[in-house]
Amino acid sequence: MSIYSIPPLVSSVLLFIFVTMGLFKGREKKENLLFSFVCLLGFFLNLDKTLLTILQDGNLSLMISRIDHFFLVFIIPLYLHFTSVITGRREYTLLYKTLYIVALFLAPLTQSDYYLKGVNRYFFGFFATPGPLFYIFGTLSALSVLLSLSILLTSLRSEKVGLKRARIKYIILSIGVAAFVNHFDVLVMEGWEIYPLGNFVFLPMALLGYAIYKHDIMEWRIFLNRGLQFFVLLLFSGGIFTAFLTFAENIFGQNVGFWVKAFFAFLPTIIIFFAFKEKIQEWIVTVTLKEQIRRRQILKELSFSILRIRSVEEAKDIVFSRLGEIFSLSACEIRPCEKDEPTEPIRFLKENDPDWERGFRIGIFVPSEHFPSYLLLGEKKDLSLYTEEEIELLSILANNLALAMDNAHILRKLKEFTESLERMVEERTKALIRSESLAAVGRLASGVAHELNNPLGSVMSTIEYHLDRLDKKSSLYEDLDFCLRELRRADGIVKSLLQTARQRDEEKGPVDVHKAIDDALRILYTEYRKKQIEIVKSYSAKNPFIIGVHGRLCQVFINLIKNGIEAIGIDKGKLEIKTDNAQDGSVMVTVEDTGSGMDEETKANLFKPFFTTKAQGVGLGLYITYEIVRALNGQIRVESEKGKGTRFELTFPAYQRL
Repeated sequence: MSIYSIPPLVSSVLLFIFVTMGLFKGREKKENLLFSFVCLLGFFLNLDKTLLTILQDGNLSLMISRIDHFFLVFIIPLYLHFTSVITGRREYTLLYKTLYIVALFLAPLTQSDYYLKGVNRYFFGFFATPGPLFYIFGTLSALSVLLSLSILLTSLRSEKVGLKRARIKYIILSIGVAAFVNHFDVLVMEGWEIYPLGNFVFLPMALLGYAIYKHDIMEWRIFLNRGLQFFVLLLFSGGIFTAFLTFAENIFGQNVGFWVKAFFAFLPTIIIFFAFKEKIQEWIVTVTLKEQIRRRQILKELSFSILRIRSVEEAKDIVFSRLGEIFSLSACEIRPCEKDEPTEPIRFLKENDPDWERGFRIGIFVPSEHFPSYLLLGEKKDLSLYTEEEIELLSILANNLALAMDNAHILRKLKEFTESLERMVEERTKALIRSESLAAVGRLASGVAHELNNPLGSVMSTIEYHLDRLDKKSSLYEDLDFCLRELRRADGIVKSLLQTARQRDEEKGPVDVHKAIDDALRILYTEYRKKQIEIVKSYSAKNPFIIGVHGRLCQVFINLIKNGIEAIGIDKGKLEIKTDNAQDGSVMVTVEDTGSGMDEETKANLFKPFFTTKAQGVGLGLYITYEIVRALNGQIRVESEKGKGTRFELTFPAYQRL
């Protein structure tokens, strides 16, 4: 064995690794099986060349070359068959099937002198010389290679999927170049004493190995890692064996046979191989898989860490920064899905896609219930493709990101609901305290009114007694008559307070709407008497009676009239109260003011509890009004326009007196 044996030996070992990996995956995909057959024929050819550099017997060398070419003739249809499958061009099926038949007829002829007629001895070893039939093989093989390259180049121009484009590109640069340089071996067969270029096919095949490892274009990563370890170990042991064999050649010379020297070199090679095997494997893993392991670990940590994040924006920011750090991305973005946009778990973007023009190459769907979107990733800075393992880890990351975003959304809603509930409880507590305070004031007013009734009645009786005995033309009579009118007005206010304070003590019965309005106006007299407000009453209802409680109905009109007074404010205005009977006999009451009016949002929330536009308001007045009207089987409707006043319309079922 000499230095000239190393290139074909390296090529044969590398091709054997590809054969092994292709057979492992052959049951899953047809192109893998065909690829392994192409590499198998290349392995036989380079093994033949390796043996030709070692053997000393010309006849044995010729026999080995003929055995090799018995199988090698099938490379003619295999190139085209493999290309047809890898590109999906089925129109060449008949052609490569015909070439298989041609190869079957040509195979037995390879064992005759018409195919290989002998061998030449060169400085690097033996090499076969061609017969006339060999040129038929060479021509068909060259045409098959050229047609295959043409098909691959055509498919490369039309293919839009990045992974498939990369696969075709590397097949052209590896298998195509390997087949091309092998054809230059014809020069050696014709007698040119040059080292065969075909012995260096390990260079383009190493490029294919890089593509398979870096881009996983044949989905062989797990097998390539093992094959790479095997190749390095084999290369290491082969180098040691060659060194010891050369050493034995220098010591023993021609006095000892080749196999004895080979055995002498084999023993220390085995010892060194097992001594350094584990360290070499560890070194290979460190060199070849360190980056992959690091990326995988970071992606796993990121997938789980984002589940603890409680903010949608924070989750997005972390994903952007970490993915950019892991892959050195040119672009990274989370784009919300458009309405009715079809979703795919993985999208390899094409050149006509708008996202492609923005610098993105792959989209991973984020299946969030509230924020469905795509995780868009651009090209890596090293221009390597996304492997299947990376895409799988990115899909897991996208699913966890979706879960984190949904959890963050739910937590935000829950926090808002909790804060709203706390505010509502606080406001309701204040309202209850205020209600209890008002109830206490009502009880106090009721007590005071009872106490005032007696002295008012006594004074009014005394004045009436003297008025009956005085001359109506005297000045004293006029003074006493004025006092009597004022006392009667005070008595009316006291009675209104008593009736309003006895809301819950009275049972439902016939109530005069007109009287309830009058009592409300008496109670609110001090609210409007010093303002420029004109109070207009228009009682047109012939039957103003409804079934209810006087105090509650009075409370309704107090709230509505007071709101109208406050809406007019210090400006000059009018508050008009009308009553009427509808065609079905129901009692209708209208309270209309010329105040500031309301916008649409205020109208929509007007009767909701705790809604108020007043700085010191509680927001219960109109809510209580609405509840009282509903309890009386009535209806309330509001019409208002900003700057043009407000109109409340109330309708109650009428009480039919017998």
